[in-house]
Amino acid sequence: MSPSAPPPPPPLPGAGLPVMRRRTGRLLPLYGDAVLLLRGRDPLQPDAGQWWFTVGGGCEPGESTAQAARREAYEETGLVLPDDLGPVVLQRASAFAFDGVWLEQTEDYYCCRVLSSDVVTTGWTELEQRSVTGFRWWTVPELLAADEPVYPPGLAALVARLVDAAGRGGPGAVSG
Repeated sequence: MSPSAPPPPPPLPGAGLPVMRRRTGRLLPLYGDAVLLLRGRDPLQPDAGQWWFTVGGGCEPGESTAQAARREAYEETGLVLPDDLGPVVLQRASAFAFDGVWLEQTEDYYCCRVLSSDVVTTGWTELEQRSVTGFRWWTVPELLAADEPVYPPGLAALVARLVDAAGRGGPGAVSG
């Protein structure tokens, strides 16, 4: 009897999907002690659950991550932000399947205090219309008690530090 071959390894996440590598600019808009998040789902798997995530998106050719964060904030929320968003407050890499594509991305997060909680969604792309199901301003205690996933992991602790720092005058630009 010959030894049997080991079983094949399980498929890698995203195996068989086209891969998109990109840089992204993300925004943590603060209004008082709350941060604005979007609620979404994968439009190709609408029954697979929903999650909360930050405003922002991929860089266009020649665009910095700060420029992408400003543009995406306007398109997704109507927020008009200052040219200088200040320093990156979090940088991370993530990989996940979304809308039939395996995304591998680096994410630069910026913080900006805003003077209004008004949100305008008329600038949403066709993909955002299919995938974004809502928005909400969250306080840190609410983030800690969330019953749906919130991305990025550890956001509540980061927002707590940013709210505390904002109360002392920085970091985070102020939008007028």
